[in-house]
Amino acid sequence: MFPVNDLLDAILLGGFLFGVLFTVASLVLGFADIGIGGGESGGDGGGELLNGLFNLSAILAFITWFGGIGYLFRNAAGWSTFLSILLGLGGGMVAAIAVSWFITKVLRPGGKELDEDDYDTVGVVAKVTSGIREGGFGEIVFELGGTRQVASARASTSQAISFGTEVVVLRTEKGVAVVEPFADLLADPFE
Repeated sequence: MFPVNDLLDAILLGGFLFGVLFTVASLVLGFADIGIGGGESGGDGGGELLNGLFNLSAILAFITWFGGIGYLFRNAAGWSTFLSILLGLGGGMVAAIAVSWFITKVLRPGGKELDEDDYDTVGVVAKVTSGIREGGFGEIVFELGGTRQVASARASTSQAISFGTEVVVLRTEKGVAVVEPFADLLADPFE
């Protein structure tokens, strides 16, 4: 099927088959986008693309295309070993850059890593959407991380809090927001 004339043919064909096999495996298993390094690159995005070259998908694309192009030009076209390897390296780099660009610009356009502190609810102002009964529970709605969130809530004291009241989240206990009316926090304690 694929003639293997020498060690270089075996390396090129092996690289191609390895790349295809592990690309399919990584897509099936869902770990195709494991980056090496990280952090914010800043600037015009050139560093982000360069940093994106060092992920599993880009490395597999390079190996696959390097092996495939090198093997085809060497055996099917009958070109010299040096030129076939040079074209294989070029094709591998183009494929790696294309995959990296796709990941950084299409799959992860923001490129921002999640930070736990950005999603801390303490101090968030919310609105009661289902009144909190005296000593009981209710529901609040608030915005966090650019997304509207809904959570169950209870008052910090045993008081009832009516629908539409603005509250502040003091803490979270077992998934329930402990809140206090915003007006109560602003009230003068010496009145």
